[in-house]
Amino acid sequence: MRRYCMRTYLYSVVVALCCLTADARGQSSADTLVISRAEAEAVFLQRNLQLLAGKLEIDEAKAKVIQAKLWPNPTLSIGEINLWSNAGAEALGRLFGTWGNHAQVAVDIEQLIQTAGKRKKMIAIEETGAAIAERNFEDLLRSLKVEFRSQLAQLYNTQQRMKVYEEVLNQLRRLLNGYERQVAQGNVSRSEYMRLKASEVELMKVIDDIRKENGVAQRSLKTLMGIPQQGMLVLADEHLPEIPTAAIQMLDAGTVQEWAQAHSAELAAIELGATFAEHELSYERAQRVPDLTLSAGYDRGGNIMRDFIGLGLSIDIPFFHRNQGNIKAAQARLEQSRLRAEDKKNEVAGMAIQAWKDLLAIIARKEYVGAQYDEDMGKLLAGYHNSFAQRHISLLEYLDFLEAYLATKDILLDTDTELLSQYETLRYHVGDQLP
Repeated sequence: MRRYCMRTYLYSVVVALCCLTADARGQSSADTLVISRAEAEAVFLQRNLQLLAGKLEIDEAKAKVIQAKLWPNPTLSIGEINLWSNAGAEALGRLFGTWGNHAQVAVDIEQLIQTAGKRKKMIAIEETGAAIAERNFEDLLRSLKVEFRSQLAQLYNTQQRMKVYEEVLNQLRRLLNGYERQVAQGNVSRSEYMRLKASEVELMKVIDDIRKENGVAQRSLKTLMGIPQQGMLVLADEHLPEIPTAAIQMLDAGTVQEWAQAHSAELAAIELGATFAEHELSYERAQRVPDLTLSAGYDRGGNIMRDFIGLGLSIDIPFFHRNQGNIKAAQARLEQSRLRAEDKKNEVAGMAIQAWKDLLAIIARKEYVGAQYDEDMGKLLAGYHNSFAQRHISLLEYLDFLEAYLATKDILLDTDTELLSQYETLRYHVGDQLP
């Protein structure tokens, strides 16, 4: 019942996204879709075309296992049939109706018997191939999740920055309206008014740039989610998800390395590649043993016996060809696979440790700034705005603080985005060891 409800839920989300209808909360227009992170990820997992193709690769690999388990088909041959009566032919008796009294026919059936466990060895090869396909899919899923969640964070970043800049722009325009009246009355110099106007134009340019960044994030997310590109995608969440900073800070390099080497899907696929090469070598060595072909035949009227039944056996003589070249090639592939696996083992450990260190640096920076800093800057902005409106501070002081405020907001939002993206990168390397 719960599974049915989940499918129904996912279906409803997909339909909403595909149709780009209004959000159920009633907060969006007809061409805007408001969606939470959880809803977006559910659609991503259901509709991402790369994931769907990856699942088909697993199905293909499993189908090869089924094929490897099948026995070779027997070969049936029928020959030596004369559809006419030859002169002086012996009467043999009718076969069908009135036909066949003088007809000769030979029937042979052959069955290939694979020796040296070739069939089992081929099954082992294909089963390892299926396991590799599953690990490759897991690695694809992890990498796409990193990209998807990073793009969600970028969408959140641009949405929040746009709010900040538009709020400041609105404040500035209210000041400009007042300044325009003061300039007309001769109370304020036109140069100050023009300086504020230049700041307004500059803010409009920055907002346009942020809107372009938002469009890039939207385009990436819609592609990853497999939904139409038209319409506006708006993230409903007010905050980014919490990062378990305390747990990350308690880790050590040895633990990160151990997790990475034990749970890296990419490394697991490469190590399975070495197992695949081992099975290939075993199969090629088995090819040195020739297969048997058993046969049974019936010949009517083609021998001194009118109805002859005989058995046969055929086998290749491994005199010139004992599969030496393929065995040597398989040995080389096995050694290559082992070297690649060892190299990847060192690589994933190094990348995981570096990702963890980079994440620690971002956490330290965020903790140094503190959560109160953002709130204090907001209060200061309101104070500077009122002070400038009452002519208690100069235009230069006001614009300098405005620039510092916007730069600070950019840094804080970028830090949050970078923190989440780096956390997802670490999760990619260590698997499900982090929440």
